[in-house]
Amino acid sequence: MNYLTDHPVARRIFNAIRDRPYAWAVSSESPANNCYVKGIELLQRLGVLGYGVRGRVGEICFGDIIPAGIQSLHPSEFLPTHFWVEVWLDGGWHVLDCSYDPPLAEAGLVVNQWDSNRTCFEITRVYSQEDIIAYQMQWEDQGLLCSYFELVAPFACAFNQWLENVRVGPKLVCPEPDAQFPA
Repeated sequence: MNYLTDHPVARRIFNAIRDRPYAWAVSSESPANNCYVKGIELLQRLGVLGYGVRGRVGEICFGDIIPAGIQSLHPSEFLPTHFWVEVWLDGGWHVLDCSYDPPLAEAGLVVNQWDSNRTCFEITRVYSQEDIIAYQMQWEDQGLLCSYFELVAPFACAFNQWLENVRVGPKLVCPEPDAQFPA
């Protein structure tokens, strides 16, 4: 039995969460459908169904697809990180990353299926359980949280706008009507 293909309810949950438009959070007051929000929902919903699940965190490389001008806006004070879910199936952990929504594949971003078994970002360092706990605990510092959102806002706004432009796609330009058109 192929466990990755024989789970229709879990697959529907994954697809529904993945299909919501991804966005990077711009402030702590306005949550976004980022990797953490989408991943936590997937983790909770699969856990309720009885799946063995765990959350993972790692540092990422943005790669060549996201424009360099946007990448340069990410504050160097904060390493870019990513959250994804792993599910225990068929005797092993399988990656479930529902971050990017399907229209973003048009730009070459990694949009996963239930059985893709990969993350949406290139992971340069996977955090240990101890690292994840320390990473999570640091965000209890309200000063750090405020500083993060103040510094990341220009990047987040530019990145979210670029994602929206990818979703909309190229605009059709209609020529102006010819004033000399015969009646």
